[in-house]
Amino acid sequence: MAPSVAEKCDSSLEASQEKDDLMNLVRGEGPWQRKILLVCIGIITPFACHNLAMTFFAPNLDYWCARPPNSNLTVEEWKEIGLPPNDRHCSRYALGNVATGNSFNISRKNETVACDSWEYDDSFYKSTVLGEWNLVCDREWFISLSKSIFIAGYMFSVTVFGYIADKFGRRIAIVICNAIAVISAVTCAFSTSFLMFAVSRFFIAVGSAGALNTAFVLVMEVIGPDYRSLYGIGSNASWILGYMLLPGTALLLRDWFWVQLAITIPSIAFLSSWWLLPESPRWLVTHGNTVAAMQVLSKSAKSNGIDFEDIKPLLQDIISKTSKVKTRCMKRKILTQMCSSY
Repeated sequence: MAPSVAEKCDSSLEASQEKDDLMNLVRGEGPWQRKILLVCIGIITPFACHNLAMTFFAPNLDYWCARPPNSNLTVEEWKEIGLPPNDRHCSRYALGNVATGNSFNISRKNETVACDSWEYDDSFYKSTVLGEWNLVCDREWFISLSKSIFIAGYMFSVTVFGYIADKFGRRIAIVICNAIAVISAVTCAFSTSFLMFAVSRFFIAVGSAGALNTAFVLVMEVIGPDYRSLYGIGSNASWILGYMLLPGTALLLRDWFWVQLAITIPSIAFLSSWWLLPESPRWLVTHGNTVAAMQVLSKSAKSNGIDFEDIKPLLQDIISKTSKVKTRCMKRKILTQMCSSY
């Protein structure tokens, strides 16, 4: 006969309470937790910039069919003579060759042809991806495609790196994601084609989403329950900070290449500071690595001004209880499955 509902163990609740006690013993909030929060904010903020970057890489700016080669016409003269007033963006008059600089054969001015090259208003933005690969007219949909590819990278990352973070640890997942994002971001800046640009943006999203979600989980797991709401707000505020910094960066540089590099530099800096992030003690305890968990908790206690030797027996007792809860619940789960099969 299968165990009744009342006899089933609530492993997640019981084990979670024990792990909360771990962090409370080494002080639920202190310099150790603040350091981790600041590092995670530094990691997340540039990724928020990448998320919003296409707004400034492909802004709404004026463009028109390019002037004929060797023409000395001004832009205004060309718009007046060579472009139809109702569609100067994607078509031009089928004019004859430029003869003396600005003298045209106007016999075919009632005919229009599609543009094969464009000029862009560079009075504000000196360089954009629009001008880099002419993402206008019949190629304008490439911009939406790039954004969709970026979102696909997010969806892929949440699935894959959620598993990696649970299987191999929070710290290693953050480091891998940060490395993927940095390499992809630098590649994106030096893209020689739209395909290269879009693919690198996909992997920027993969790294960004994985690091963002895992960093948030790490922050929640190292903080005591009384401070989780505050630290959760602080962690998510880094996303808002990135959204605030990007417009100023774009306004200052006005070139998509330099903006891309500028928002990547902080990630490079924090990639080199991976050693500042500890592994989550809760994750270590859950996976039975009690020695490593005690080492992390020892460093936490020292940073927070707690005498580790005073609390060591209590920590060991809590870890032991957590292991017993996990073992007991596993046995009941197996027993339930065996009984339900008859």
